[in-house]
Amino acid sequence: MTVNPSAHLVSIEETEEDIRLHWRFTALMPVDRARQRLQEYFAQLGYTLVASDENTLTMRRGAGDSALDWSPRSKKTELLARFTPSKSRTGVAIELRLYDGGNYEAECRLYAWELVEAEQYLHGEPVNFKAMKQYNHHIRMQVFRASARGFVAGLFLALIAIAVLRRVLPDMGIEGWFLGAITGGVVHIIIFWQIRRAKHQALGSRKP
Repeated sequence: MTVNPSAHLVSIEETEEDIRLHWRFTALMPVDRARQRLQEYFAQLGYTLVASDENTLTMRRGAGDSALDWSPRSKKTELLARFTPSKSRTGVAIELRLYDGGNYEAECRLYAWELVEAEQYLHGEPVNFKAMKQYNHHIRMQVFRASARGFVAGLFLALIAIAVLRRVLPDMGIEGWFLGAITGGVVHIIIFWQIRRAKHQALGSRKP
């Protein structure tokens, strides 16, 4: 799927609390109009208004519970836009804070795409909302398929690990509940690792 080529120009900053995307541009309109248009644009992407005054706009999307959705747009994000008026022009600085997403390249690609399309919207240029929605759905399905593959692979490896541990650990004097606890812990780690690995392969990891 073709993403807006300017998306790769969006800067990404990592903090201890979140991941932040930054995008700046100049809108050829007064600050009131720029703020209104930006709010309209992000409302169409699922954001709701939190606060608005002359020079700032705050909006949020997602409830932070993406367990049943898995799409980037279901994850908790906060948008902070700052406006700098200058006669008939307005400088716009957008900061997007990702609280439980952004660890994968595909996710950040969608978030960045949404940011750069905001500039086009304010300039009166066409915005392909349908394509961005389809890309969000595409990522959701990738996560679902990757999780299924990872679970199956993890379960297979876990069965092998169980057989080995039940043969080796009793010879070391480890039996009963302790054996069960160790085996259960290893199984969970293996399955989780395989699911995470499959997601990184499908969506691309931002971290080496």
